[in-house]
Amino acid sequence: MSALTQAQIQQALSALPGWALVEGRIEKTYSFASYADGAAFAFRVTFLAEKTDHHPDALTIAWKEVRVAYVTHSQGGVTPKDLEAAKALDELYTPFKT
Repeated sequence: MSALTQAQIQQALSALPGWALVEGRIEKTYSFASYADGAAFAFRVTFLAEKTDHHPDALTIAWKEVRVAYVTHSQGGVTPKDLEAAKALDELYTPFKT
C-alpha cells in the first residue's frame, strides 16, 4: 500500500466531512457534550486501533473535544488505510453527536 497523492487525498476527504489534510496527515476535531463523552470516544478509538492494527498519529483529549490525526509513516504519507480509519471513526462518533 503506497501513499496517496494530494489530489487523491482531497478527493477522498470530500466524502469525509470535517476531515482535512494538515501538514501531510489527515485530521479532525470531534465535539462532545462533556469531557467524559470525549474520553469515552477516545477509549473506543484505542480499541479500534488495536483491532485494525492501525493507530492514530495523534489522539488528543481536550475539554469537550477530541482531535485525531492519521498518517502512515512507513509509507511516507496518507494511505487508503488512513482514510478507512477516518470513516470508521466517524461511525464510532455517531452515538456521541451533540
